[in-house]
Amino acid sequence: MPKAFSEHEKETIRTQMREKGRKLFEKQGLKKTSVDELTEAVGISKGAFYLFFESKEELFLEILEKMEVNFRARIFNFAVSPETNARALLAKLLNDALLTWDEFPLLKNLSLADFDYLIRKLPPDRIQKHLNQDNDFVNEFLERVKREGIAVKAPPGVISNLMKSLFFVSLHRDDLGSKDYVETMKVLTDLIARYIIEGA
Repeated sequence: MPKAFSEHEKETIRTQMREKGRKLFEKQGLKKTSVDELTEAVGISKGAFYLFFESKEELFLEILEKMEVNFRARIFNFAVSPETNARALLAKLLNDALLTWDEFPLLKNLSLADFDYLIRKLPPDRIQKHLNQDNDFVNEFLERVKREGIAVKAPPGVISNLMKSLFFVSLHRDDLGSKDYVETMKVLTDLIARYIIEGA
């Protein structure tokens, strides 16, 4: 039976699990990283691992969500000047979001197979909670855009789906080819920005 940890130990171990886990997942990928490797990296037993996470997939998702908090904070760091073209700004924001995403190896290297595997392995309510967080981000993004004086004419649900579609396209980076991928995303972000500004 795993030893009892103090609250301080629990917080320290959880932080180490995220840090060591991120490095292992970046190096080996989700499927190839084992619970044994994760526990060895932190110095706890395999039984103790399950005091903190129900599975390595849950740890992986928690790491992703922590990274997304940082990622989203950077995206919200913008301002509009009177001379700014709203459509150009939105296209740049969406494109910068994708480039910022690329700065995180764990996010950049996430494949469609990894994403499908994660969906299969995690409980539906955990996936739904993550999707709700994504929707909250889109709503917050739109509110920030409106506060900057940019008129949003498209339905929020459609905008949310369009922004999610950029993520799903990014999962096909290898299929598109690195050079064509960058140009393709520039075109898509410009089209989506136009739709958000002009509506259907």
